[in-house]
Amino acid sequence: MTKRAKLTGKIPAGAKPLKAKTGPPRLPDNPFWEFSLAVYGHDGVSMACLALQERHGLDVNLLLYCTWAGTFGHALGDRDLKRLVEAARPWQDDIVAPLRAVRRRLKAYADQQPPAQRKRLREKVMAAELEAEAGEQQCLLDVLAFPAGAAAPGRAAANLLAYLALRGVPPSTDDTADLAALLAGAWPGLTPLEAVWLLVPVDS
Repeated sequence: MTKRAKLTGKIPAGAKPLKAKTGPPRLPDNPFWEFSLAVYGHDGVSMACLALQERHGLDVNLLLYCTWAGTFGHALGDRDLKRLVEAARPWQDDIVAPLRAVRRRLKAYADQQPPAQRKRLREKVMAAELEAEAGEQQCLLDVLAFPAGAAAPGRAAANLLAYLALRGVPPSTDDTADLAALLAGAWPGLTPLEAVWLLVPVDS
């Protein structure tokens, strides 16, 4: 394995772990996953990521990766992002998205199962979905190797905007607010306004 700058994962101070009844898998050898659990559990981040997913079909794991790379001061170029998108696509199309669809479809069958049985099934599907998300993140972790550098929220913002540009998504006001929530989750010291300004072009 290439030196990944001994990626210990830069988990922001004050961030809360992701809360799920089934419990996400703990993967100490995958610093990206551990970072994601901490940031995703921060107030407002999960709703922001899911809103971007629903509006534009963006991959939450790639949004988190763009942010994580910024904690190492790493800029993701167009070629890097294309490699990451290509690596993530099979996981999303064949595993993660189908499991998400099953979890959502279960609601339609709520009256066909006793509550305890329905709860057990939903939790098993949620656990499988979390394992699939972790599998995709492990795949992404292995795509690129980059040296550690100074954490730079501006670099993370640029990575996020580059990902949206690659997907052909000009950020709306709502998109900018959601991206700012993600940045604030990774850098709790950022005020909401500071996070937004990082995402606004200088000439706008």
